Amino acid sequence: MKKFHRNLNIMSVFTAVLLILVLLFWRTFMNIAVSNILLNGIIIGTTLFGIGLCFVNIFRLLPEYKWLHAYFDGRANTGFVPKLLRPVALTLRNRHAHITTTNLTELLDLVSIRIEDERDSVRYVTNTLIFLGLLGTFWGLILTVGGFAELLMNLDFDAATALNDMQIGMAKPLSGMATAFTSSLLGLAGSLIVSFLGLQLQFAQNTIFQDLTDLMSKFVLQTPDANPKSAELSENAPVTENTYTTISKIYDAFTDSGYEICDLIRIDGKHPAIVAFGTNETLYIGTTNVDDETLQNTLKRFELCFADTLEGIKINTTILCVSGRRKYTDNDIIHFTNTDSLRKYMEQHMNIAPATKYDVDTLKAYAEYIHTVVEYLFKPNK
Repeated sequence: MKKFHRNLNIMSVFTAVLLILVLLFWRTFMNIAVSNILLNGIIIGTTLFGIGLCFVNIFRLLPEYKWLHAYFDGRANTGFVPKLLRPVALTLRNRHAHITTTNLTELLDLVSIRIEDERDSVRYVTNTLIFLGLLGTFWGLILTVGGFAELLMNLDFDAATALNDMQIGMAKPLSGMATAFTSSLLGLAGSLIVSFLGLQLQFAQNTIFQDLTDLMSKFVLQTPDANPKSAELSENAPVTENTYTTISKIYDAFTDSGYEICDLIRIDGKHPAIVAFGTNETLYIGTTNVDDETLQNTLKRFELCFADTLEGIKINTTILCVSGRRKYTDNDIIHFTNTDSLRKYMEQHMNIAPATKYDVDTLKAYAEYIHTVVEYLFKPNK
């Protein structure tokens, strides 16, 4: 916690010193700003937005950091559901045992993708400030060159008022130079400020990720007698970054629609997938780029298992596959062109939260049953 607060304190002190410097040199700062109020105003506004974004992101990390350590210290959960660490929170909530090395890697990759998404927003603001500074530079050079050209074309050197006319005509080129220099100065200063705050935010995010890695490693199953064939299959079936990104978005689509995540699995030992469930015996399996035959075999495995263990109860199982095409294989297997179309589908099939204690108990029993089925069908050493 001390290391995390150190980054926040550095950001606060840096911002306070920056504010003091602006107040001390307020007149100079205003003279720079009004040299081109439109462009410089946009640059200053973008800088303030970047500063605010960095502080918002680091304050959002604080409850996540507290939740992480409170959970692994054995303290009671206060009901807070983290956003950055939501894959970890939902997976651990549905587990009562250690997790496998494969699942640990997948969970850490999902969290890493979420962290990178937050960093991209700060990087975009920094790059925007640099772009605005360069834009002001070229804009000012255009005004300067155009002003000198107009001055030379209209100046009569033989006239008695040539010197006075030259002094008046120099106003436009000098204004262009002021625009070029001030916008460049503000753009580079703004990018430096946001970059420094973004660096401290990155240190704080790395602190959470490192602590998560250390704490989660305690829950990894040690399987020295694991099936060599399964290990070989895992090595020969690497998952690309795009696949992890797609799986992460499917994960968000399920949870945002009110469904509980049961587990992260690998279909046919290779393709990562997410199993989610809801009320009314609803079960969704989200994956990407899996052929129809494999999907049908997976669906059949679930149906056979349900038929053997349930009597008179039908589990509504649907596989949602992001495969770049829009095709309904049948009522239980649906292909989507992208994750946005899958998200729209889930928004049209929102889960209804349990209303009574009986519904809550029923959903809890259903969750334990689904978790048992998934463990049985997709356990790595099966």
